[in-house]
Amino acid sequence: MEIKEKIVSVIFALLLCAMVYSSFVQSLCMMALVILGFLNFDSAASGTKISWTWQPFVRLKQFSKYFHFLVLTLYFWIVLFSFWQLDGDSGYFLERLRIKIPFLLIPLVYLGLPKLSINSFQRILYFFIAMMAINVIGVLAIYAINFEEVNLLLKQGQHMATPCNHIRFSQLVALSVLAGWYLIKTKYNSRITANGIIVKILTVILFLSLHILSVKTGLVGLYAALFILTIRHIYTTRNYKVGVVVLAIMILLPLVAYKTIPSFNRKVHYTLYDLQMYGEGQGSDYGDSGRITSLKVGANLFKTSPIIGVGAGNLRSDVAIEFESNYPKYERPLMPHNQFIFVLAGSGILGVVLFLGALLIPLFYRQSYRNDFYLGFYILFLVSFMVEHTLETALGVGIFSSFLLLCFLYVPNEYYLNKLVK
Repeated sequence: MEIKEKIVSVIFALLLCAMVYSSFVQSLCMMALVILGFLNFDSAASGTKISWTWQPFVRLKQFSKYFHFLVLTLYFWIVLFSFWQLDGDSGYFLERLRIKIPFLLIPLVYLGLPKLSINSFQRILYFFIAMMAINVIGVLAIYAINFEEVNLLLKQGQHMATPCNHIRFSQLVALSVLAGWYLIKTKYNSRITANGIIVKILTVILFLSLHILSVKTGLVGLYAALFILTIRHIYTTRNYKVGVVVLAIMILLPLVAYKTIPSFNRKVHYTLYDLQMYGEGQGSDYGDSGRITSLKVGANLFKTSPIIGVGAGNLRSDVAIEFESNYPKYERPLMPHNQFIFVLAGSGILGVVLFLGALLIPLFYRQSYRNDFYLGFYILFLVSFMVEHTLETALGVGIFSSFLLLCFLYVPNEYYLNKLVK
């Protein structure tokens, strides 16, 4: 493994930790990757010589060759090009731009960094699994100590205390389960036989822990990813008996969790109660009811300007006006809890077309979806896009862009190597 690849692995390890503990360190890690892309490390008898290179910018000139990754900058341009629609709320507009900056940086990072070997990619995922297992065990230990109090909070629609935002934390746990799935399938051992056993144990712990955390976004996203990965496995291997058994287990597990895990049981009951209150027109004080109403607000704004939207920078103020006019019972206006409706309301049909291009082109480039972890990661976030405006938060963008970069430093290389073997 070359020096630059080793440094990339270390920075990614720090980046994964920063996702849980520090958005500031996460930003520093991304900047470190940018700088690293402009450095060359040449081994010589006298030691390693470090020199500056403009290789990322040289590659940038070959736009068509790297279009699959440069298209990610559209997430930023969609917001920027709505500046002419801005009507007063410049602070919100600038905040949108700041949050989208990683989508400008990661293509530049990608062009300057070396492709990861399968060993480096697997080690990074292994570290991620171990790190998330330690975090989850800590969260569950606090839950066990305050069992009755936390269960009462869950019954009232609250959530367990987590090191970072509970929704993003659940997504990270779900991603770690998918990482475990991938390492088990690729028979990860790392020269130590026990590592394969450790991965299996940690993956089971993380999977069960996600049910105890009972955060809907992470759970539903994981089950959707595992379901599609299982269907694809059945199709490619023609192993129907094992596939049917796995699918049956996936159907039964939530039922077993409902009967055996108190936190899961309380979360299900609260969700059903929340939806009942919404149906009776009394949902202004409940989370899911507010989210459903926010979708209606977003759809109404889209109808007022379907082609170009109301303007990404005007969305917050227009949502507030819509809530005040049509849903006055809600004390706090909620932004549309659906990434696609969010973009539709702010940037219209034109914005959504560009958004879908940025989203789907990297997935299908060189059949990248054939990599289990990459496909699972995408499905997990697509599900979150249906119930959250994931890419409108700094942590959501940080997690999505970082894992996208990690996968793309390896997955197209995997495709190329497979072609050589064939």
